[in-house]
Amino acid sequence: MPLVVVCTSAVADLSIALTEAHIQGDIRYLLASAPTAEKSRNGPPFNNGIPTSFADMPNVGLVFIAVNPEVESDLTVACEVSRAARTVGLFVVALLAQMTSSRCNRVSESALLREFDSIINLRKWARSRLLACDVIGHLAGGLKVAPPVCTDLADVQAILRGAIVSVGVGEAIGSPNLHEAGTGRDAAELAIRDVGHSQVASATGVIVVIAGNHSVRLSEISRVTHQVGDLVTSDNAAVIPSVHIEPDMRDHLKVMLLTAHRAARSQT
Repeated sequence: MPLVVVCTSAVADLSIALTEAHIQGDIRYLLASAPTAEKSRNGPPFNNGIPTSFADMPNVGLVFIAVNPEVESDLTVACEVSRAARTVGLFVVALLAQMTSSRCNRVSESALLREFDSIINLRKWARSRLLACDVIGHLAGGLKVAPPVCTDLADVQAILRGAIVSVGVGEAIGSPNLHEAGTGRDAAELAIRDVGHSQVASATGVIVVIAGNHSVRLSEISRVTHQVGDLVTSDNAAVIPSVHIEPDMRDHLKVMLLTAHRAARSQT
């Protein structure tokens, strides 16, 4: 199922990271620029030369819009693109990237949920562009894996919808002296520490992304998913695995947690 990645002008440098990442899959890249944006920053793989109608993309699974909300013109363009996509029924996820201050807080993030279906918060990471590549690449990979470990798009959307999402990443290297269970356990524990135990415990839903080579087994996927799920305290929280096969990872195993929290509704 195709995905669309839209970058606004202030985060156009993400195109470089995406090009170097060589993300596999049916992905269309677009650059959405304000009328006053500097055109020379456009670069591959983004196509800014052809007007795009989301009505011509009925089968798109997810639309990612990378935006720096501290740049007003950037945020305005991102909201306009989001409205156009949501009007025709597409699911829009905002990647809040390259934050340089704490001006935007939880309240403003909650307000942004009126413009996007979900928000993935990358602002706490200095290397947010690489993290954005991981989010896009691993979810794209998980959605195209064959049964029985394929990820259902409806389950992904159900967890992300109306939620502010934090990301944690952990990676472990296997060895002849380390059982596969230990590799998965270590990677998951690092991801849990990265995002924070309290974030996992209070989550309304978690997508457990497991990235490895073709040697990843169903038993390992199950163990890692349950390791994370056992920490979640909400009875109604959904915890689902998403598997991304990367042959070049050799003995590495990466676990990425997308921990979703429903924003509290403002009282009027």
